[in-house]
Amino acid sequence: MFDVPLKYGWLVYRDWARQYGSDIVHVQTLGVHIYVVNSAAAAKELFDKRPRVYSDKEQSVMMNELTGWHRNMALMPYGDYWRENRRLFHQHFRPLAVPQYRLKQAKVVRRLLQLLVDFQGNCVPHIRYMAGSMILDVVYAFDVLPGDPRLELVEKATYTATQIVNAGIFLVYVFPILKHVPAWFPGARFKRQAGNWRKLVDAMFEVPYYQFKAAMVHLLSRSRSRMYLKALLSLLSNADATDVSRLDEIFIALTGTAYAAGEETTVIALSTFILAMILHPEIQVFVQEELDRVIGRDRLPQVDDRQSLPRVTAVMNEVLRWHSPLPLATPHRAITDDDYKGYHIAAGSLVIGNSWAILHDDERYPDPYSFKPSRFLFDDGRLRDDVPFPIETFGYGRRISPGRYFALDTLFVAMSNLLAVFTIEAAVDENGEAVEVKEEFVPHVLSPPKPFKAHFKPRYSGADSLIRSAALADA
Repeated sequence: MFDVPLKYGWLVYRDWARQYGSDIVHVQTLGVHIYVVNSAAAAKELFDKRPRVYSDKEQSVMMNELTGWHRNMALMPYGDYWRENRRLFHQHFRPLAVPQYRLKQAKVVRRLLQLLVDFQGNCVPHIRYMAGSMILDVVYAFDVLPGDPRLELVEKATYTATQIVNAGIFLVYVFPILKHVPAWFPGARFKRQAGNWRKLVDAMFEVPYYQFKAAMVHLLSRSRSRMYLKALLSLLSNADATDVSRLDEIFIALTGTAYAAGEETTVIALSTFILAMILHPEIQVFVQEELDRVIGRDRLPQVDDRQSLPRVTAVMNEVLRWHSPLPLATPHRAITDDDYKGYHIAAGSLVIGNSWAILHDDERYPDPYSFKPSRFLFDDGRLRDDVPFPIETFGYGRRISPGRYFALDTLFVAMSNLLAVFTIEAAVDENGEAVEVKEEFVPHVLSPPKPFKAHFKPRYSGADSLIRSAALADA
């Protein structure tokens, strides 16, 4: 039990795979069989080619039953209810649908630029505002300002998931019957803790949704773009009284999933990008030369410019490969018995994709520990089609993130805009000396960079006026 790593698990499992010469590693602890997949070939064979076996998800007593994360689509069991949620989610985030959100993405990125002009310090709160406000606008049509309590709510609620995973083994995992004991019972501290966490998680899913639903008629009268409103009205108007609560629950799950999942992963990816730019100033110069040549200095980049900006795309791909927001994917669960390369994988086993190991395979990505966006580019500057896109960042098989197209648009416009107007540097201390920035990441399931300070210096004389004029155009 104590050999199962609680920190930097992706490194431990990768090392075990090398030690035993196998791309899949098996661990048994407390009666649970865990298989960790450390190669792209094994991941493709199991998750992609055998989806009827490996599309279920682990149903954690603490996470799903006691603290309310069962509403998150990424953690739902495989079945009709998950398929219904997935179908509706995909309808609004498929490739043909995401262009409708580009104006909202551009607006929040330009607000971020305003917040960062000559800023020095921990930029994560500003990035978190950008990501949270964007998703509130896209999902609920809420236009929020910094300090909105709903932004704080999602941050606190998502932190509960981190606390649960980081805590390791709760006694209720060993003896599930303990979930029925009352919170006052001696030794039931986990139950009291789960109750406090559940209040936050339920509020994150429910508060914005019911505010949104109450404002439906007003929003329709203003003809604002919104994500689920027309579908919600159509469904509710055609439903009988017994169906309304079920449909409410579906939309609560959908909107809350978009909000919780999209906010945290976007924050981690952009924080990793900023860290990489500080550590590699030569790459900033390399990308900015392309931005000046293609875009100029009289406007900001847009998502539609992606085909003309392969260097930005290469940087984005390398950020996702270099350090994925989730180095270990959320566990899948084998639905039936299966066999792979001599392993018998029993029904109920947990199967985990080690995204970090796959994205640091030196056969797929030579010199994998270096941050090298050039690996995605031909010598003539075009994007290579023979280097794998780091799709493992978004999950596996049928449980791959359906919001990945939206996420990639968001990351592209944010990264291109930041590099278009800023030189990103380490912050300086009171003596004018640069504060040391290290390549260090949090050792848990959600793995952002450890806190660091950055300075966003306008890189040419007209950059600040361009930022202000773009913000005025969005007002």
